[in-house]
Amino acid sequence: MKTTIKRATPRFETRVLTRQDSADLAFFFSTSANTLRFAQRLGRPATRIPLRPRQDGKIRACRPFAPVVPTYGGREQAGAVPKRIIAFLNAPTNRTLARGGMTAGNTNFGEHYCLADPVISRKCGVPDLYRFDLVGTQCDVDRVNADLDLSWKRTGGPDRVPNRHRRTA
Repeated sequence: MKTTIKRATPRFETRVLTRQDSADLAFFFSTSANTLRFAQRLGRPATRIPLRPRQDGKIRACRPFAPVVPTYGGREQAGAVPKRIIAFLNAPTNRTLARGGMTAGNTNFGEHYCLADPVISRKCGVPDLYRFDLVGTQCDVDRVNADLDLSWKRTGGPDRVPNRHRRTA
């Protein structure tokens, strides 16, 4: 299954995703593209959170999703969540539709490994679903897919996953 990546509308516009465009995953990537590679390996519909919203436009989700984001900094909580993710999740609709986060990190960060995950979880009131190192392993991909499939099956689909304190991984 090939992941289809949707891009935002250019020039400061906010594009409201249609139900068809809105995906199971919303992911962010920058120059390393680790989260992009992980999202592609999952083989699920995914929407890219724009790197440059002033140039690429912004997006607003219309159905529940799980964000997949990198951890920045590696030294402290401030700056761990990329600013574009903060802006995306500060939009009330997007924050309400988030069902939990998946975070890439680097084990070299030690105690600060995947620090973005608990920050997003606390700020949005959602569970941290999964943490993976850099691009993740095949085991990470298999586990995330199995957990998401089970969650969607148990709840009748991604539209019915509870928004508060649900842990799948």
